[in-house]
Amino acid sequence: MKPPILFFIVLACIAILATRQFIKQRREAVINNASPVRSLPVEVKNKQEFPSPNRHSRQREVIAGETMRYEAWFHPLNGAGDFKLPLCASDYHQMDKGVKGELKVQGSRFVSFTPQLHSAR
Repeated sequence: MKPPILFFIVLACIAILATRQFIKQRREAVINNASPVRSLPVEVKNKQEFPSPNRHSRQREVIAGETMRYEAWFHPLNGAGDFKLPLCASDYHQMDKGVKGELKVQGSRFVSFTPQLHSAR
């Protein structure tokens, strides 16, 4: 029995979309690697952690050992617009909402965040 032509069209669309996403990610990685590391004075506006999308399950509750994604919103102290960066777990847990400090980025990639030291009076 021959599979319907619609099946092949759907497979081709999936392959094209996956290839476009892969090329976009590779291009972004190349741009980030070629960019200089910049330092920005910022305030941590918000932090968020959530389960990584799991293609094998449609459950909404967090399962122990499940892979988590972390991100933080930063507000540049020079007045530019807020922006979001993905973080690893250790960086995420070391920063607190509302803290000001120096953010280092390379292109659109998070490098580090150093909280401002409060001077003793």
